[in-house]
Amino acid sequence: MRKILAIVLAGTFILLTIPVREFVSAAPKGNGSLVGHIFNEDMRTPVPNAIVKLRNVTTQKEYESEPTGPEGTYVIPAIEEGRYVMGVLGPGGSYNFHYSILIKADAMAKLSLAMKPGGAPVMLQQGIDAKKKTTIVDFFKSPAGILTIITAVEITLFAVALSEGEASPIID
Repeated sequence: MRKILAIVLAGTFILLTIPVREFVSAAPKGNGSLVGHIFNEDMRTPVPNAIVKLRNVTTQKEYESEPTGPEGTYVIPAIEEGRYVMGVLGPGGSYNFHYSILIKADAMAKLSLAMKPGGAPVMLQQGIDAKKKTTIVDFFKSPAGILTIITAVEITLFAVALSEGEASPIID
């Protein structure tokens, strides 16, 4: 029993020293999306035929929407998680958004803008709606959850080893 306990404890130590981030980053991540409206400078009139573009600040990968419809609505689906800069190509010209936008995996970001000639677009609304609720399983997939499981196993094995009531090596 001592050999088994020693092997389990050694294995646990090895698992604790392995960088868990490598395993987590290797897992496929979900994609997020960005939706919203483009309005004229009056902040009420929708802008049709505008194209919204995103560029990842790390990888430089670009995404773009279909031209907006009569309501000025745009959608960019399947965006990799990351930080992006945004631009809008409209009938009245090109506009660059001077702030970065964070797109999260499995979430929909909402951003509506008003186009002001000679200036930057004005952000009207912003929000993120998570499509996926976190569960207890998500916790146990995280580094803290893995550490909790390992600790519980160690405590259980230690308690089992103590309850066997082995004889004392001291002889009277």
